[in-house]
Amino acid sequence: MKTHKTTFMKIYFQLALAGALLFTLQGCTTFFEAEPASDPEALFEDLWKTYDQDYAVFEERGVNWYQQYTTYRSQVNASTTDDELFNLFAQMLAPLEDGHVTLIAPGKEIWISNTIRREKIDDGLYSPDLIQANYLDIDYETDSEENFIYGKIKNENIAYISFANVASNFFKLDEFLDAYPDVTGYIIDLRHNDGGDFTYCYSEIGRLVDQERFVFRSKTKNGPGYDDFTDWYDWSIKPESPYVNKPIVVLIDRYTISAGERAVMAFDVLPNVLMVGETTNGAQGTQIGRELANGWFYTLVTQKVELADGKSYEGIGIAPDVEVKNTIEEINAGMDGVLQYAINELK
Repeated sequence: MKTHKTTFMKIYFQLALAGALLFTLQGCTTFFEAEPASDPEALFEDLWKTYDQDYAVFEERGVNWYQQYTTYRSQVNASTTDDELFNLFAQMLAPLEDGHVTLIAPGKEIWISNTIRREKIDDGLYSPDLIQANYLDIDYETDSEENFIYGKIKNENIAYISFANVASNFFKLDEFLDAYPDVTGYIIDLRHNDGGDFTYCYSEIGRLVDQERFVFRSKTKNGPGYDDFTDWYDWSIKPESPYVNKPIVVLIDRYTISAGERAVMAFDVLPNVLMVGETTNGAQGTQIGRELANGWFYTLVTQKVELADGKSYEGIGIAPDVEVKNTIEEINAGMDGVLQYAINELK
């Protein structure tokens, strides 16, 4: 026993010594790594190359990325200021018109490639406060940030729920369905839904599904080449009990984006759903973030998405069955014409 113990202790100390040496060497290696260059030319090359290797939807967006390099690289030199470089990046990224493409620098407003989101076009044509005040019974439910709002429409046997994003707020869908089992129909408001994690929606929508239904497929960049992608992966929604089979109107607009659009895709495959509003933003891939050596951040898309018809709606958006758009005059008068259309459909 003593011999075994002695041998074990020797091995233990040898391993400990080897581990400590390895840690030290790794630490030294890390310590002596060169810092990434942060001069304007190096920053330009870094950002351009990352997009070249990782951005997934140049074809869908109709942008020749090499032409962008030719156009803008010659405008950058060692004397380029931060403001000039930021503006050049914005000009180079602008043709993508992608709501997932952003540029963030200290002291500057977040720049978004998509014109609608960047310039907040018609942003004021949707108002959760207006809906709570003028359309819902007084006992409606919400949280402090209005991530969800649900209640019964005043003087109608119709239930309403909205989701500002796609996260744990979708757990409220089950509670909502249980709270209003005897209504004539449901309104699900996804206007201005700015995305999140679409799997929350797909895990909670099952009670509205009578059978497994394919929604979309995706593939993700896995190499530097334009055609370097994973295999396609199919995404479906599966039925859960108890099944709820009532007419549903889903409201959408041009600010419905990302995982919000993937939620729209899921509802759109249901036969009892009517889509009302405006075409969605058209940014449906997965967004990732990167940092430049000077501390600036930027985002890009690394995934392609195709619906059941085999088409990509990246840069196009998902169109409603019935197009209805609010006016500023309606909003100022305390009216939501899109919501009112849904109410009339379900009466």
